Amino acid sequence: MKKVIVLLFLILGATSLSYSQELKTLVSGKWFVDSMKIGNEKFEFSDDKNWLELSPDGRYQIMMSNKEDSGTWKLIADTNELEFDDKSFEENLKIEKISETILLVSARNKETIYTMWLKK
Repeated sequence: MKKVIVLLFLILGATSLSYSQELKTLVSGKWFVDSMKIGNEKFEFSDDKNWLELSPDGRYQIMMSNKEDSGTWKLIADTNELEFDDKSFEENLKIEKISETILLVSARNKETIYTMWLKK
Protein backbone atom coordinates (compact mmCIF):
# COMPACT_ATOMS: atom_id res chain seq x y z
CA MET A 1 0.00 0.00 0.00
CA LYS A 2 2.86 2.39 0.84
CA LYS A 3 4.44 1.73 -2.56
CA VAL A 4 1.17 2.56 -4.32
CA ILE A 5 0.85 5.87 -2.46
CA VAL A 6 4.49 6.81 -3.17
CA LEU A 7 4.04 5.89 -6.83
CA LEU A 8 0.85 7.97 -7.01
CA PHE A 9 2.65 11.03 -5.58
CA LEU A 10 5.52 10.59 -8.05
CA ILE A 11 3.10 10.40 -10.98
CA LEU A 12 1.18 13.47 -9.79
CA GLY A 13 4.42 15.41 -9.30
CA ALA A 14 5.68 14.52 -12.77
CA THR A 15 2.33 15.43 -14.33
CA SER A 16 2.30 18.79 -12.54
CA LEU A 17 5.87 19.57 -13.65
CA SER A 18 5.07 18.55 -17.22
CA TYR A 19 1.95 20.78 -17.26
CA SER A 20 3.96 23.72 -15.90
CA GLN A 21 6.67 23.32 -18.55
CA GLU A 22 4.08 22.90 -21.31
CA LEU A 23 2.20 26.03 -20.19
CA LYS A 24 5.44 28.06 -20.02
CA THR A 25 6.33 26.93 -23.56
CA LEU A 26 2.84 27.87 -24.77
CA VAL A 27 2.98 31.30 -23.09
CA SER A 28 6.46 32.13 -24.43
CA GLY A 29 6.70 34.10 -27.66
CA LYS A 30 5.67 37.44 -29.11
CA TRP A 31 2.03 38.37 -28.48
CA PHE A 32 0.34 41.31 -30.19
CA VAL A 33 -2.35 43.24 -28.31
CA ASP A 34 -5.64 42.79 -30.16
CA SER A 35 -7.87 44.62 -27.67
CA MET A 36 -8.03 45.72 -24.07
CA LYS A 37 -10.94 46.29 -21.73
CA ILE A 38 -10.61 48.57 -18.72
CA GLY A 39 -13.75 48.37 -16.64
CA ASN A 40 -16.57 48.69 -19.19
CA GLU A 41 -14.50 50.52 -21.81
CA LYS A 42 -12.99 48.49 -24.67
CA PHE A 43 -10.07 49.60 -26.84
CA GLU A 44 -9.19 47.97 -30.18
CA PHE A 45 -5.63 47.76 -31.54
CA SER A 46 -5.60 46.97 -35.26
CA ASP A 47 -1.91 47.62 -35.83
CA ASP A 48 0.89 45.44 -34.49
CA LYS A 49 2.60 48.30 -32.63
CA ASN A 50 1.55 47.11 -29.15
CA TRP A 51 3.02 43.80 -28.08
CA LEU A 52 4.37 41.66 -25.25
CA GLU A 53 7.26 39.25 -25.82
CA LEU A 54 7.86 36.57 -23.20
CA SER A 55 11.15 34.68 -23.52
CA PRO A 56 11.47 31.15 -22.10
CA ASP A 57 14.47 32.33 -20.05
CA GLY A 58 12.21 34.59 -17.94
CA ARG A 59 12.85 37.93 -19.66
CA TYR A 60 10.14 40.06 -21.26
CA GLN A 61 9.82 43.12 -23.48
CA ILE A 62 6.66 45.16 -23.85
CA MET A 63 5.66 47.94 -26.23
CA MET A 64 2.51 49.88 -25.34
CA SER A 65 1.60 53.34 -26.65
CA ASN A 66 5.10 53.84 -28.12
CA LYS A 67 6.74 53.11 -24.75
CA GLU A 68 9.07 50.13 -24.52
CA ASP A 69 9.98 48.40 -21.27
CA SER A 70 11.65 45.16 -20.26
CA GLY A 71 12.25 43.06 -17.20
CA THR A 72 11.67 39.58 -15.83
CA TRP A 73 8.63 37.34 -15.58
CA LYS A 74 7.74 33.94 -14.21
CA LEU A 75 4.82 31.57 -14.47
CA ILE A 76 2.94 30.62 -11.32
CA ALA A 77 1.41 27.37 -12.57
CA ASP A 78 -0.68 26.68 -9.45
CA THR A 79 -2.77 29.80 -10.05
CA ASN A 80 -2.22 30.18 -13.83
CA GLU A 81 -0.71 33.63 -13.35
CA LEU A 82 2.12 35.57 -14.95
CA GLU A 83 4.19 37.43 -12.37
CA PHE A 84 6.32 40.36 -13.52
CA ASP A 85 8.86 42.53 -11.79
CA ASP A 86 7.04 45.64 -10.61
CA LYS A 87 8.19 47.93 -13.45
CA SER A 88 5.47 47.20 -16.01
CA PHE A 89 2.66 45.45 -14.16
CA GLU A 90 1.54 46.15 -10.60
CA GLU A 91 -0.58 42.99 -10.37
CA ASN A 92 -0.08 39.46 -11.66
CA LEU A 93 -1.84 38.69 -14.93
CA LYS A 94 -4.30 35.81 -14.61
CA ILE A 95 -4.32 33.53 -17.66
CA GLU A 96 -8.01 33.17 -18.49
CA LYS A 97 -7.58 31.40 -21.83
CA ILE A 98 -4.60 30.26 -23.87
CA SER A 99 -3.99 28.46 -27.15
CA GLU A 100 -1.19 28.53 -29.68
CA THR A 101 -2.60 31.75 -31.18
CA ILE A 102 -4.71 33.43 -28.45
CA LEU A 103 -3.86 34.62 -24.95
CA LEU A 104 -6.50 36.21 -22.72
CA VAL A 105 -5.25 37.69 -19.44
CA SER A 106 -6.88 39.76 -16.72
CA ALA A 107 -5.91 41.71 -13.63
CA ARG A 108 -7.81 43.50 -10.91
CA ASN A 109 -6.84 46.84 -9.39
CA LYS A 110 -9.16 47.70 -6.52
CA GLU A 111 -12.58 47.74 -8.21
CA THR A 112 -11.43 47.90 -11.84
CA ILE A 113 -10.92 44.77 -13.92
CA TYR A 114 -8.43 44.91 -16.77
CA THR A 115 -8.68 42.35 -19.58
CA MET A 116 -6.26 42.02 -22.48
CA TRP A 117 -6.69 39.89 -25.62
CA LEU A 118 -3.42 39.04 -27.36
CA LYS A 119 -2.66 37.07 -30.52
CA LYS A 120 0.45 35.56 -32.11
